[in-house]
Amino acid sequence: MSAPIDANMSFWVKPVTHQPETYKLYINRIVFTDTAEENSQWLARVKRQWGSDQPIAIRVMNESEHLGSTTPQMIGSHTGWTGVSWADGESEAVGIEVPSHQGPMLVLEVIGGKNALSIYGTGLINSSGMVTEKRQYAKYCVHLFPTQTAFDSKTVFAIVEAEIRSSAWDGRHGDEFAPLEYNFGSVRVSTLDFYFPSFVLTGTGEYIVSSAMCAMNMTENGALAMQLVPLADARDYISVEPSQVITVKPQQRVYFTATWSISERACMKELQMQLLVNGSQPPSAPITISVHNSSPQPKSADTPYLYWLNTTCITNRQFSMSQEFPLVCALLPVFRLVSNGRVAGLGAEGVIVALDKDKGENVLVRADGVPVVSALTAGLTTSGFDSSFTGDAWAQENHNAWMMPDDAKRFALDGPPLNLSEKTCQCTIHLGTIRGFPMVYEVLTGISPSFQVSLTLLDQQGWQVVKGETNASYQSASGSLRWDDQLVLIKWPGASSKQFARLNLTEVRPRDGDETPIGAALVSLYRLDRTRLQVGIQLAFHVYETYSLYDTLHSSSLLMTDAFIAFSELPV
Repeated sequence: MSAPIDANMSFWVKPVTHQPETYKLYINRIVFTDTAEENSQWLARVKRQWGSDQPIAIRVMNESEHLGSTTPQMIGSHTGWTGVSWADGESEAVGIEVPSHQGPMLVLEVIGGKNALSIYGTGLINSSGMVTEKRQYAKYCVHLFPTQTAFDSKTVFAIVEAEIRSSAWDGRHGDEFAPLEYNFGSVRVSTLDFYFPSFVLTGTGEYIVSSAMCAMNMTENGALAMQLVPLADARDYISVEPSQVITVKPQQRVYFTATWSISERACMKELQMQLLVNGSQPPSAPITISVHNSSPQPKSADTPYLYWLNTTCITNRQFSMSQEFPLVCALLPVFRLVSNGRVAGLGAEGVIVALDKDKGENVLVRADGVPVVSALTAGLTTSGFDSSFTGDAWAQENHNAWMMPDDAKRFALDGPPLNLSEKTCQCTIHLGTIRGFPMVYEVLTGISPSFQVSLTLLDQQGWQVVKGETNASYQSASGSLRWDDQLVLIKWPGASSKQFARLNLTEVRPRDGDETPIGAALVSLYRLDRTRLQVGIQLAFHVYETYSLYDTLHSSSLLMTDAFIAFSELPV
């Protein structure tokens, strides 16, 4: 049983009118999705694949005729994004008439070259929802696929941000929260569809893909416990943040993000996730989220979605820049990196929106009660954070794709790629945080054990252990585990980068120091001949079935977030 979409929401409803209604398409801009590489190299690929330093335009066609085109413009670097804008400053894009008597499918073509005869990419818009649902306004984010290059890890993809407006539309956008269109009685959610397009899931880390959703406790007097969990095979590919149970009070919103593992390619299996809700007023039906291995298809263009390709936001709904963006930004791995390779950790305990009935407005607080404004301020004053993020990236409030400034778009991995394969280096593994782990304590004494991580070399020739074990660490009040010390190795010339070490997670009993193995994670780097001095790593500890709490876990793997490796060259 699925929840019905509320089609009577005020911002969609057309007022009664006797005037002939017309529709226009407005193309606001084209944004090229960035990757974690040196900016000039990436920009050269953009221009090579999308116009070769010639002006480009977008031509709009339907089944039988050319409807119109934007004006040709050069691809350029703007504050925090690269592409072409047709709606700069106070001016807006020129509207292109959309015939209502013909088929609803519109073809977008990126054209350029001599006499605009070259087609560099194409995409589709399905405009049927405007007429059939009597909408005044619809927002579209359209994937454009290049036509003059092969699809591989070097392909530059593009997103077109467009709108279709009715002549009856009153022209008001507003800084509104994402609409909660699915009604489950005590809970409303923003979407039931997560998108992880297979063409960007290369398994080699060019793209970080995250989907996001919002849920709201609609009750007046009962708290609800919510947790987003991957089901079955989805656990092997998708990590969730926050991963733990969040207590959501009446009239509060909570946000969840789901991120595809950068080491995993696309999965053709049917994957699902579920929002688990417990409380005195359970939802009217299970809240199941479908996981799609494609981009949103034209036939499902009206299905609400919100996801990120690296720092490019893709959504077809309203999204509050002032209130929602800081929240989701704090939960997304790609935005949580700071310029020294560490993670700000602003969303470590989960973030919620609370309705302050005294103030009559929404306020932002973490699940542990700390106001988000304070948390963000603290994070932004941390040493090494690029302060231009707050001014430039957040200033994109009139657009659909908010992106980090150009000098931060390499995801905080400073400096050009280096060839360390034949160098002698010190390698320091900075451990991160494990969440979603149940509280552990001895039944008789109530004393909690400590936890340690040790290192076992799998490549004995290329690596040498300097410090192979952490100090003891204890669980926080939420059950999470974090280690402040590091593991240290020496990398010799010619060392392997694939699965060169194993990290062992153990539980240490307090009274006698007896160690119980919990699980292990393999450490790999994509390559050493083209890397940076600080590299983020994904660590998933496979939990042994012999561990006593194995059956209480939602997944057979414990994901460690925020971990990274730092290199420093040693004199020969």
